[in-house]
Amino acid sequence: MQTENSGKRKRPKKKGKKFMRNAKGFAKQGIFGRGSHIDGEQFNYFINILDAMKAGLEDVEERVNMANNVFEQTKDHEIDLAANQVVSKALESLIGFVDAPQLERFFTKFGDSLRPMCSDPFASHVLQKMVEIAFLRGLGQTAAREPSEDDLSDPAKKAKPDAAQVEEQYNLETEFSEEHREQCRQFVLRISKFMLNNLEDFVWDACATHIMRTAILCLVGIHVPKIAFVKGGAELAKHRKLYTVPEEWPEVMKEYPQRLEMWPQFADFPYQEHSSALLGVICLSLSVVDKNMLKHFGKKILMESLLKPDDATNADDEDKPKDLKIEIDDEGDEPATNEKAVTPATEDDNVKAKIVLPKVFHYQCAVILLETLLTVAGGKLLTQLYAMLFSGRVAHLALQQQTNFAVQRLLQHLKEVPDFESVFDELQPQIEHLLKTGLTGVVSALSAACLRLGAKQAQMIAALQAALHVAGDKDKSKMFFNCLVKLKPHELIADDQSAFVHLHGSLIVQHMLQFNKPIFLVNCILELPAVQLAQILNTPNGSHIVDAFLQSKYIGEKSRERLIRQLDGFYVDLAITRHGSRVMEQCFKAAQEAQKLRMAKELSSKINMLKGSPYGSLIHSKYRLETYKLSPSQWLASLGQQLEQEKPAQTKKRPAKTANELFKDILS
Repeated sequence: MQTENSGKRKRPKKKGKKFMRNAKGFAKQGIFGRGSHIDGEQFNYFINILDAMKAGLEDVEERVNMANNVFEQTKDHEIDLAANQVVSKALESLIGFVDAPQLERFFTKFGDSLRPMCSDPFASHVLQKMVEIAFLRGLGQTAAREPSEDDLSDPAKKAKPDAAQVEEQYNLETEFSEEHREQCRQFVLRISKFMLNNLEDFVWDACATHIMRTAILCLVGIHVPKIAFVKGGAELAKHRKLYTVPEEWPEVMKEYPQRLEMWPQFADFPYQEHSSALLGVICLSLSVVDKNMLKHFGKKILMESLLKPDDATNADDEDKPKDLKIEIDDEGDEPATNEKAVTPATEDDNVKAKIVLPKVFHYQCAVILLETLLTVAGGKLLTQLYAMLFSGRVAHLALQQQTNFAVQRLLQHLKEVPDFESVFDELQPQIEHLLKTGLTGVVSALSAACLRLGAKQAQMIAALQAALHVAGDKDKSKMFFNCLVKLKPHELIADDQSAFVHLHGSLIVQHMLQFNKPIFLVNCILELPAVQLAQILNTPNGSHIVDAFLQSKYIGEKSRERLIRQLDGFYVDLAITRHGSRVMEQCFKAAQEAQKLRMAKELSSKINMLKGSPYGSLIHSKYRLETYKLSPSQWLASLGQQLEQEKPAQTKKRPAKTANELFKDILS
């Protein structure tokens, strides 16, 4: 369905939030879930199971026992029960923890009724989850590639595993027989080939297309978990991992794009929700197994589909006078129209022509596909995407709610400096307008690209000064940092006494601190009153500014020492809060011995205040402040030994090759 450029991008609905409440409400009316009919006793059993799952089962063994008991109840009624809305949710939540015989029984039962199961609105969810679990069990832990750098962080700081990670870990690490693993591999292959042989029926099927996309990702070794009650898409993509798969699997996957590109409807695929998402998954998969095929497939999508003119625009053009000439006004933000043959000369300067956009930018699903292409494209394809779709339109696209995300992806992945400089020149005059309209993500992506490519950094700083109205005045320029973290012009900052720090404002500051010449911003930070600086740093977004300041290669040791000294007297206030405590730790790590002693003295002077906070209590025990009170010199010596012991442990943990490097071609 066509959407207006000015319309906001739709957010995925959180379906799990009211599901339980609605299910229980309908049960009072005698409706026990949509889909196949179940009786009241069965409904109560499965709704209680869902309640227990939602409440959370800490022990994996409890989940395994519950899963086996539940699946035992489905014996001889697997298909009928899976086609019920409530039972489907329960089975989907637990199927990752069932024993091998129970899962194999479902393989057999679903295998006998594959076609109706693929199109069933509830049983299809169970089948999709079965493909994912079969993939994990069939490959096992040995097929998992190297963990990412985030997974190698300090175990004490490691976040508690969520439902997806617990389930994945169980299926990878549990000892299953080789016979069961082989059945799992065969099931993944069988579903994938079944989908391939029935493409014509399933490409536009709202249920089957999800199974197809999961199967395609599995064939190339990409795991994206499906969790009941949790929205999918980008939210779960953070868990995406790569696995080594059998040689036959990628060859089966390559048949999908080979067949689809021969269809006469291929050019319309990006403009329909399900087929567009399928193309995106295929592009992502090809980026892992065959970059040459990705280049060919991506170019075909670009030339035959994305470059198509919009139908509505064509209809409007037919009504326009044939001698109407469109010109680009070098000084304006939009193209000017030369209408001397149509309107009086006095109105010539006031008439503006609308920029003509290709059809891709009028459909949300097509824009999302374009973002995927920008993410996985190689250098040549990326340059073609920029030249044919974005060049001359970047400023206009950046100012639209629906298309500014595509501009952000372009900035994140541009590889050629000349292309980036052209994009920068288009966006520079619009930075103030972008900030006013709240489209700050584009400005943040622009500053990140300046840092990544090492280009236009001085111009970026000057453009932001002009946009925030602090350029050309010495007193106003001192407020640059304040304006930047709030992304508000100088006139509004005077009345703003809040501790609010804008997420994109913080990111822009972090990027600029790592520029080749960040001295102007560094001085603005160091000249800020200590109370105000501590207030900014003691926020979720502001706390990360310290990381960039202390780790930047282009900020000198003296400037770092000044920042650490400037916060003297505020370390206790920082240590007792969640975000301030990490600021305090970063400062302590970067401080010289004399400064560490001063910080320890300040902290130990208010021990009771520290111990009264959970974060302060951790600081107190981690830095052994009781030892400092007894003997500062002994404390300093023991601290040095502790740091020396931590260094080899951190070095040992790092593998030769990280998952970020393995994903480099996908993510860049």
